[in-house]
Amino acid sequence: MTSQHGSGAGRPVLGLAGPNRPDQEGVFQAMRPLSARADVLAQPVHLPYPPELPDGLPARPRVLQLTDADAVSRGLADGTRRDRAPDREVRACLELVWATARTIDPGARIVNAASSVTATRHLDVMTASGGNTWLVRRGLDGADRALLEELDHLTDMHRMLHQPGRRHPVGPAELVILVAQDHIFARSIRRLRLLGVPTWLLVPGRSVARELFTTACAVTFIGPRPRSR
Repeated sequence: MTSQHGSGAGRPVLGLAGPNRPDQEGVFQAMRPLSARADVLAQPVHLPYPPELPDGLPARPRVLQLTDADAVSRGLADGTRRDRAPDREVRACLELVWATARTIDPGARIVNAASSVTATRHLDVMTASGGNTWLVRRGLDGADRALLEELDHLTDMHRMLHQPGRRHPVGPAELVILVAQDHIFARSIRRLRLLGVPTWLLVPGRSVARELFTTACAVTFIGPRPRSR
């Protein structure tokens, strides 16, 4: 299905994934996956531009793309007997996300964060990722904390834009593409939304916290197909 919406002219539009609905535990499940799974993507393609993003965005918004590599590693293994996804699936997912961000904004700032455990597990993926930025932090929530700092910094820059008489930052991001599952990001992306900066949430796997799902302006699920019932 192809779709185009509002001021989306000039943006990449290939189709939509969905629909999504919550289960009884407050976790959203992907009811219809993308046509290509993360583990079979031979070439980096880009995801369809979601029409749920607000009409006020520029045709080519400046993009900040943030990835929680812990969520990718575990999310793509969800529903399998593995505790972590193999390198090839993690790399395919990351390349899909990076290609999507650079299709919208060739100069997109791309930041990937991982706990030290995940970094050790997928070291080959990290070293093969070219010039993209990787932040490695200790602790189970190390990746979360690193990305929250990026979101808070962007919030501060946009607050300055709303304050008369102050020197304004040059070219802060106008769209956040966040790869995550955890509710911990909901407060930060809600603050950015109130400042006019929408977040497109990409969920690796099938599950995402309800609060995060409802706070993002658009949500796309990436990865394993739902288990047969």
